[in-house]
Amino acid sequence: MAEERIRGLDGIRAIAILGVFYTHFVDGDSLLGDLAVRAFFILSSFLITGNLIALRDSEGFGFAALRVFYARRALRLLPIYYAMVLALAAIGLVTFRDGLFYHLAFLSNVWFAMGKNWNPWVLAHTWTLSVEWQFYLLWPLVVLNCTNRSVTLAASGAIAIALAFWLGCYVTGYYPENVVLWPPFSLDALGVGALIFFFSAMLVRPSQTRLIAAILPAALWGALQLIETDGRPQLPVVVDFLLQILPLLPLAILIAITASGTSPILSRILGARPLAYLGRISYGCYLYHFPMLWLITEMMWRVFDYPLKRGIIQLVVVAIPTIAFSALSWELIERPIQKWRTGSRQKVAQTKFTA
Repeated sequence: MAEERIRGLDGIRAIAILGVFYTHFVDGDSLLGDLAVRAFFILSSFLITGNLIALRDSEGFGFAALRVFYARRALRLLPIYYAMVLALAAIGLVTFRDGLFYHLAFLSNVWFAMGKNWNPWVLAHTWTLSVEWQFYLLWPLVVLNCTNRSVTLAASGAIAIALAFWLGCYVTGYYPENVVLWPPFSLDALGVGALIFFFSAMLVRPSQTRLIAAILPAALWGALQLIETDGRPQLPVVVDFLLQILPLLPLAILIAITASGTSPILSRILGARPLAYLGRISYGCYLYHFPMLWLITEMMWRVFDYPLKRGIIQLVVVAIPTIAFSALSWELIERPIQKWRTGSRQKVAQTKFTA
């Protein structure tokens, strides 16, 4: 399952990137962007855990499997990422004063958290990619050197760490915008993604799904009773806490059902060709959408003397060229690299077999 392309999961990616577009281009207060990022985290962890388990079973515990994993990740993610960052640096939008070194080292989240601002804003979205890469530095060491039982315990521990940090913010009332940029606050989604790989069979059972659907509203009601603490309203923190935690289980169920193929109707909807293709190029869409926003805004202002403001017009005039450019990036850069990687891997396998 780890090596096969599941078109329904691409459909989930497509919906997630549309949520990001809506939040960044239409309504900055919308929660769709946050939910989309967490969906990306869950999906990434789910698939990466599966790939790592497959590598461990084929290559065994050791450096060889780790090397294969990082080579695959690097070839998939780094070429267009570095091309984009260096292009922005070449035109002066990102300088060393703007944390260029941090962005090149996948420490964007650290840069933005320490600076307590979003400068340079054209790379503001890359904090999520940095969190994922920081996760990649540790999680393969766990999966490739531990039994499945130990891996599930580690994933559960990651969720517990995230919950402790979120609850700490709730209790202390300390909740600045940049606090979520630190990796511990994303460990719940990443941990849930890893657990889906091991417990997907349980999540797709109709009886389990109905039970979860009944428990979630009760859990929401109980948590909302904590809005008042010492007579001081804590609504923003509680709501943020709930919106971070509660969606993880429904997202886990959706991903498990889609990956297992137990719902033909859902698979058919999410696997529709336009949706699946958008999901296939979603990494490029996510990577390019802020630089494209800068470019279109500059063009509209300089050519048409029109200040492009957030709204439906911005969504249309920025999202469409972003998707088009991402498709070109996929066809001309990413896909050829993937084909070369697959061909190289097959040659290595044939060599081992004939030897």
